[in-house]
Amino acid sequence: MDIPLAFSAVFFLGLAAFEWRRLPLIGRIYLGVATAFTLGAVAHPGMTIVHALDHTNDGLTWVLAAARVAGFTAVLVSAVTFLRGLALRR
Repeated sequence: MDIPLAFSAVFFLGLAAFEWRRLPLIGRIYLGVATAFTLGAVAHPGMTIVHALDHTNDGLTWVLAAARVAGFTAVLVSAVTFLRGLALRR
């Protein structure tokens, strides 16, 4: 997907607000990911995460790569705990 870093930052900020009370650790991870993507959007305006990782050679590239992995992992944990909660209600 070609989603600019700024939109990804807003998306993860929304996830952080949603998960803050239910899963506090995951909410804080989302906040860290949103912060990293915001820094990336300021340093590389209009770039997507893929373009920023492929076409830049600064230290922020490592931060963005780690944030992408942390964000993906947090989304998986969040989805699994949500689905587990739905299954236990039945």
